[in-house]
Amino acid sequence: MRAAAPVLTALALAGCAHSGASPAVRYVDAHSHILAEMHAEDEIAMMRRAGLAGVVIMSPDPEALARIVAVDPGFVTPFVSIARTRDMKGIRLDDDSAARFAALHAAGAICGFGEIPTRLEPNPEPSDAAAIANAFRTRIYAEADRLRVPVNVHVSLENPEVVAAVERAVAAYPGMKLILAHSGWSAEAGLIGRLLAAHPNLYADLSVRLGPAEGWPAPGTSGPALPNRISILGADGALLPEWRALIEHFPDRFLFGLDITSTGSGRAHHIDELMAASRHALGQLPRGVEHAVSHGNIERLLKGCRRD
Repeated sequence: MRAAAPVLTALALAGCAHSGASPAVRYVDAHSHILAEMHAEDEIAMMRRAGLAGVVIMSPDPEALARIVAVDPGFVTPFVSIARTRDMKGIRLDDDSAARFAALHAAGAICGFGEIPTRLEPNPEPSDAAAIANAFRTRIYAEADRLRVPVNVHVSLENPEVVAAVERAVAAYPGMKLILAHSGWSAEAGLIGRLLAAHPNLYADLSVRLGPAEGWPAPGTSGPALPNRISILGADGALLPEWRALIEHFPDRFLFGLDITSTGSGRAHHIDELMAASRHALGQLPRGVEHAVSHGNIERLLKGCRRD
């Protein structure tokens, strides 16, 4: 593992010895992906070594999902997603997507939908707002509403039009549990608080946003660390005050996540530091809130899922 930024290194060395954290608190990653460059057995072993008690793995490829679930069925919870690029294997966004999702759920092969991207390559839609309202995606929402399964959606809440599109979707399908991947990307605490207050079926995962603000060098480079511009942590690794207050106000609506992915971001190379940073930040919350965010909320959303 490459050298990490100073705060990351200190947190990794401290591990769970921080006064607010405890190894007794279980952490279930509510947002990660299959690593194309790693055997399924090795990916699961890496996650277990990092201290995870379970993981939601998302992929557009049902066969790949089945393979990784078979490695450790009690550890992996599968979500089916949409192929974002031409070279990705799996389900494409089209007229048949929602029906295929529902069939996989009926077969016990998956427990949820997502991460559903708003920006495909090539991208046929002019904006995230148009993507959220796309008829193929709304059929997925309708199936999630009918089946009462969670849907993880990657959307950047960067303007009022996108926010309005998300609000229309969650209001139209009240049985759908919509999870905002990365808490709406660059969305501020005030906006997320307003949305959670208005929509009881809306949730937010904290993947990427719990990464230290100073970031880390990309694997294979010796350049300076790239800052994490959407981090909700301060220089000391603690939650920013407005985010801590928000999480404590909505303790049942936030989900811990790592977003381990094969995009060249290098997050898999820093899984130990990411876990240490997350425990450090969330371990300073009241113990009941930490339990809810670290594992309780995602386990509640998945309760009753049948997997064959």
